[in-house]
Amino acid sequence: MGARKLLSSTAAFATAAGVGVAAWTQIERRMPTLRRYVVELPEGLETPALRILQIADPHLYPGQDFLVDFIRGLADEDFDFVVATGDNFGSIAGADMVRRAFEPLTDRPGAFVFGSNDYYSPRKKRWSTYLTGPSKHSKKRNVPDLPWEELASFFEFAGWVNLTNQAEVIDVPVKGSIFEGDASQTDLVRVGLIGVDDPHIKRDRIPQLPDGWYAADTMRLGITHAPYQRVLNEYTSDDAHLILAGHTHGGQLCVPGYGALVTNCDLPRELASGMAAWSFAGKESPLHVSAGLGTSPYAPVRFACRPEASIIEMRPAARA
Repeated sequence: MGARKLLSSTAAFATAAGVGVAAWTQIERRMPTLRRYVVELPEGLETPALRILQIADPHLYPGQDFLVDFIRGLADEDFDFVVATGDNFGSIAGADMVRRAFEPLTDRPGAFVFGSNDYYSPRKKRWSTYLTGPSKHSKKRNVPDLPWEELASFFEFAGWVNLTNQAEVIDVPVKGSIFEGDASQTDLVRVGLIGVDDPHIKRDRIPQLPDGWYAADTMRLGITHAPYQRVLNEYTSDDAHLILAGHTHGGQLCVPGYGALVTNCDLPRELASGMAAWSFAGKESPLHVSAGLGTSPYAPVRFACRPEASIIEMRPAARA
């Protein structure tokens, strides 16, 4: 084969591969999945198991009805408590979609924090800027244009705890573990919750720990939208049994065998999604970063990074 023909064949192959990848990014973003994890609690914590459903980054806007249907369908799963980690809106036109998506889940207890896209609608920008570092929020843009107050009221009316720079200890009714015991038995789990407003736009203020946080029967959860290290360090210092975050979209465009290219915050890219351990000052807390469900309407693509929700079972340590 001559050099000219070889170059022509190579160019044709590269073009075909590029078209294939572009097509797959549109298919994959429409393939949400439910992931499951188990976290073993430390010995000495006197509590039943707790199953947590985490919903992160739906970014709902017209045309995303497949995500609405997926989120609604999660109501049929086995879980005790919902944690919504923010970025629910993809545009103001998605407000009704957000309420419709979450409505079946509000029969269960829950808690929530907000992300920047609960306050401010996304703006069009070059995708390449996302790959160069965390996105910037204009200081001139300080008046929210999304119905965050209405969404907060919707969640609060359902009895969900607003963790916007707040902390609280609550009792959550649970049934028997799906892994062991009688599933018809009902118990109460005492859960300590600490949350912040979105660190990505510097709205985070670590609240004072509530009474009962360190009680022997209290399971401790730290909640944030964006997993900035300053927040993870605080939660780890406070001995959280689990930290939940979203924001990263798992990198959204990943390289098979390598993983995420970016996290859109100061979290190392190796921790862009999934379960890991976060260490700080000699302490360690389990950290779950959800790859989330949606995308910006201006970058509606995913590659090697399926949209996801997660159920995490907090299981008491096995007795000898």
